[in-house]
Amino acid sequence: MMERKEPSFTRDEAIEFVMMEYGEMLKRMIYTYVKNHHTTDDLFQEVLLLVYRKWDRFDGRSQLKTWVMRIAINRCKDFLRSPFQRMKLMKDQWLEQTDPKQLEDVVLQKEQWEEIAEAILNMPVKYREVMILTFHQHLTQKEIAEVTGIPLSTVKTRKQRAREMLKEKLIEGEWTLE
Repeated sequence: MMERKEPSFTRDEAIEFVMMEYGEMLKRMIYTYVKNHHTTDDLFQEVLLLVYRKWDRFDGRSQLKTWVMRIAINRCKDFLRSPFQRMKLMKDQWLEQTDPKQLEDVVLQKEQWEEIAEAILNMPVKYREVMILTFHQHLTQKEIAEVTGIPLSTVKTRKQRAREMLKEKLIEGEWTLE
């Protein structure tokens, strides 16, 4: 697996590699920001285009994975800052949301994990991204700092606050992770 830029690695090969190795991970991460499948697909395509355009700027000082994730996170943040996009996203989310029927045979544990995921997805972006990168992408605090461009101490603080927020939600729901 290639983690550093190879001189013979062309732009097209880079895009193919990113799609094959990191595609699903990137889509899941983008979704945690925008919470909309159509927007996720659009932003994923934009991220691939940005990787293609910026390939010559990748100098191999960081891992390819963290470089691509940084591009994706920055694109998501830019998207969320746009007032037009925020309004469009709210409309799309409203149209996309449905009340899924609860199947009688769904076990309590699955419901609890869904509540945890929902609680994380409803956190403010700065806390949500740290939780997702920690537990879903399995990044270390140092890697999160590198990917997001925030100081390590800020990552630690946000992670602690996010855990406290999650704990409050668990207490409100009157159940624990045990």
